[in-house]
Amino acid sequence: MPSLQTCFRALLCAAALTAAEGPAMLLTAGEVVLGAAYTPEELAQVRTWARTWEGKKIDGSNVDGVAEFLPPSYADLYKNPDKWGARKDGFYFVVAPYRQIFETKNFVAATQQYAPLVKRYPDGRIANYTEIAGRPFPDPKTGLEMAYNFEFNNNGDTAHYTKTTANINPKMGTERPAEQDQWEFYFIHRTERDPKPAYPADQNKSGYHRGYFFHMFKPAEFINTRMYTMRYIDPAKDDDMYMWYAQFRRIRRLSSSQRTDSIDGTDLIYDDEYFWDGQLVRNTYDHQGSKELLCNRHQDLRKASRVFGQAITNNLSMERCKTHVVHAVNKDPNYLYSKRVWYLDPESFIILWTEIYDGNGRFWKCFMQNTNVITTALGEQKHFIVGSQYVDFQRVHSGVNDQQSKVDIQVSVPADPSMFSVRNLQRTF
Repeated sequence: MPSLQTCFRALLCAAALTAAEGPAMLLTAGEVVLGAAYTPEELAQVRTWARTWEGKKIDGSNVDGVAEFLPPSYADLYKNPDKWGARKDGFYFVVAPYRQIFETKNFVAATQQYAPLVKRYPDGRIANYTEIAGRPFPDPKTGLEMAYNFEFNNNGDTAHYTKTTANINPKMGTERPAEQDQWEFYFIHRTERDPKPAYPADQNKSGYHRGYFFHMFKPAEFINTRMYTMRYIDPAKDDDMYMWYAQFRRIRRLSSSQRTDSIDGTDLIYDDEYFWDGQLVRNTYDHQGSKELLCNRHQDLRKASRVFGQAITNNLSMERCKTHVVHAVNKDPNYLYSKRVWYLDPESFIILWTEIYDGNGRFWKCFMQNTNVITTALGEQKHFIVGSQYVDFQRVHSGVNDQQSKVDIQVSVPADPSMFSVRNLQRTF
């Protein structure tokens, strides 16, 4: 029997050949298969379509030709750019060729090891949730299985980046900037750095799933304010959120009920991070088939452009991808949103697009994810979120987030979990 190392070499060679010849399915060393967006037959049709559109600048004059591959609300932006603060160039993007996305070799190995071992309760929940890593459902059939694949994304176990954002009022041509340094740290579902697949119980006595740490620099009234938020493994426990207000030199614990409050006057709530940042079991998930969309999957945001006060970013590179469609409905009848519609990348299970409906069932917001392939500290290639943009169609507001242009994103870097402490919030930086 060949060694695991030999199997990995064969896997990487096969991946390289597949990427060059036209990807279909990424095979692991055994029976577990990580799916691709297209079969060979489907990919041939996409390549034929691309011969007409690849490299073309899409704006209001020709967006109807690709409108079937955009959410209807977004197609309308390009037809009515003046309403959304566009300058003389209007809004535009460029059609790019589809490229398959591959997971790191350690993520593939974890999927190979743990996917066959997944245990489930009768309602579909994973029973051995903390004992596994990788992709629990390599060939998902239900909305819940797809949601678990989304949640098991570990962003390389650790990540560090600088996020610059703007909350935009395109009618007034104004925006409110923000900037923060951010860390992510995962205690379970780890695939890249030891300990794997999880921190042992004696090193994770509080039972954390993951932590975020934020150090804020803008707006001016928040300079040097710091915050961390901790997600528990136990879905019955609310997140812990602590903030150090530098102005008042005080620690404040934020209530979990504030997760649906507007963040600093924006049109975002805390649950909007990653297009869903609450406990998985708080929603029901209904798989609604697939939809081909133009998605921003290989974007260097340093090549994008946006004028001050303009609602969305120009010169994005958009490639066709057949996404999984999942309707996520919160179990709380009083929740702010009546429904989220997720469009999941079938190769990374990042939510590439999401449409959001208000409590009365009316369409409200549309979000688009900017993603790229990042070289990790371990020399791997990792599909990673590098930014996002959203449009509030009821209030005629928007927002953009860029976490790539100012400082290079660091993935799978050494990190100390002690950063998530009140003492660390108060220390002098």
